[in-house]
Amino acid sequence: MIRIGMIGADSTHTESYTKLVNLPGAPLFGRAQVVKLWGEDRTQAQEKAALYQIPEVTASPAEAISGVDMVMICNRYGDDHTAPARLAIAAGLPTFVDKPFANDLADVRGLVALAADTGTALMSCSAVRYAVEVMALQPRLAEFGPLNLAVTSGPAAGDFPNPRARHPFFYGIHPVELLHTLLGPGAEAVSTQRSARCDVGVVDYADGRQGVINLLQKSPSFYHGVVYGEQGWAEIEIRNWDQFYVGTLERIISMAETKAAPYPIDWAVEVMAILTALLRSAENGGQRIPLSEL
Repeated sequence: MIRIGMIGADSTHTESYTKLVNLPGAPLFGRAQVVKLWGEDRTQAQEKAALYQIPEVTASPAEAISGVDMVMICNRYGDDHTAPARLAIAAGLPTFVDKPFANDLADVRGLVALAADTGTALMSCSAVRYAVEVMALQPRLAEFGPLNLAVTSGPAAGDFPNPRARHPFFYGIHPVELLHTLLGPGAEAVSTQRSARCDVGVVDYADGRQGVINLLQKSPSFYHGVVYGEQGWAEIEIRNWDQFYVGTLERIISMAETKAAPYPIDWAVEVMAILTALLRSAENGGQRIPLSEL
């Protein structure tokens, strides 16, 4: 059984992932167990540990990564991810960094470089990548012939009182991850038009495909995607929130078992580069931002 050390207790993702492996009868019970938890608010960490049967609440992140098989970085906000992720990667432990990877592309690249230097398996994604609706669509994409365009939409920011939830990476990551899952890698540049209601980013791919990402300032919580090919099209609306955690955690556990991430970590870097370029373009009057310049 894979022993997981979890860092971060301030996010609902702490319990969303932990309950899938720690509670008897859960979908992934028996494959792994969260055995240690560290959180900045110790009382909060202790409460979640009691509810979800985590044996040990540690006094430091360093203690949370000691004596485990893998580490999950689940702090709510991206600027809290880099330091503990570096600690886990430097220890050679397979590491999952929850969304967003970090709040700065330079930090993302630094973590990836460290993983390469240490030979450590590293994964980061929004759980929408493994939503059941997305997984059901992917085998059908070949039916549509060469793909021309995908359009994805979702809220621009989280509805939380903490102003850190307004950071555009916090929720903006979800529509970008969905676009990347539908069209795959190869983004070249991004141009964005900003209004009071939304940011609309157009992603150019080297082979002529395009993506459109809508980050909506006022909207319900939803994620929607449409993909168009030369011979067909389809749309999805992600509704099954619980199941995308199952799909993601299955891949995280497999990474710990095999010491290999489910897809190249460069894909996660590209997702963050697209998001960075989208926002930079919006802040610069719609200027086209090549990813190669970031």
